[in-house]
Amino acid sequence: MNATSKKIIKLSASYLVGIGALVFVLTPLFVLATVSLQDPSGSLNPLALPDTYHWHNYVDAIKTGNLVHYFGNSLTVLVMTTSVTLLASMLAGYALRHGKAWKADWIFLFFLLGLILPGFAGTIQSFLVLRELSLLNTHAGLAIIQISGGLALPIFLYLQFFRTVPLEIEEAAVIDGCSSFRLFWTVVFPITLPVTSTCFIIIALNSWNDFFNPLVYLPSPDMRTLPTGLMAFRMQYQTDWQQLFAASVMIAFPITLLYVFVQRFIIKGIVGGAVKG
Repeated sequence: MNATSKKIIKLSASYLVGIGALVFVLTPLFVLATVSLQDPSGSLNPLALPDTYHWHNYVDAIKTGNLVHYFGNSLTVLVMTTSVTLLASMLAGYALRHGKAWKADWIFLFFLLGLILPGFAGTIQSFLVLRELSLLNTHAGLAIIQISGGLALPIFLYLQFFRTVPLEIEEAAVIDGCSSFRLFWTVVFPITLPVTSTCFIIIALNSWNDFFNPLVYLPSPDMRTLPTGLMAFRMQYQTDWQQLFAASVMIAFPITLLYVFVQRFIIKGIVGGAVKG
C-alpha cells in the first residue's frame, strides 16, 4: 500500500468519524424540533416528521408556560451574573499577574478550589446565609450564588492570558505618563477581547441553563427562570410533550444565537494562554 492510499484511508476515516459525531449531535436537535411541531392530540413519534406542522404549539407554550415573564427573570439574572463575574475575574486575573509570586500563587490555588469542589457542596450554608440577608427568593441572591460559583474558570483564563502579554507594553504606557486606571482600560482591556468573549459565553451558558440554583433559591413561581419554568408543562398525571419541546426550542435559541456570533473568539480565548509570545 503506497503513501497515497494510506492518506486516502486516513482522510476517509476522519470524514466518517466527523459524520458520526455530527449525527450524534444533531439527532437530539432533530427530535426536539420534530416533537415540538407534532399534533398534541396525536401519538408521540420522536423520529418521524409530522404530516402537518403545528406551529401553534409555540404560541400555546408561550401562554401556558408564561415564558415572557420567565424570560425577563432569566435575562435579569444573566445580566447581573455576567457583568459582575467578568469584571471581578478580569481584575483578579490582572492583580494575580502583577502580584508577588508566592502570594499570587497561593491565592490562585485558592481560586482553583472552585474548579475542584462540586457546586452544590455549600448549598445548605448558602441558603441560610441568603435567608439571613433577606436575599432568598430574589434575583440578586441567585446572581450572587452564580457569581461565587462561576469565578474560578474565568480567573484562570484571564490569568493565563495576561501572562502572555509582554510587560514592555505596560511599561511603555507608564513611561508616557499613563495612570493605573487609564493603563488598564485603554491599554490592557482592549486586547482581552478573545478571552473576554470566551468567558462571557461560558458564564452566560451556565447562568441561562442553570436549573438547580433557581430551584433551590427561588421558591416563588413568579421568580422562576426559564429552566425551572418548564415545570409548568408537567402535570400530576401527564406531560404536554409538544409544548414542552416547543418551549425548550425557544429557550435554547437565544443562547445558541449568541454562541454563533462569538464562537470565532472562543478558541482564541481558550488557547490564548497556551503559548508564550
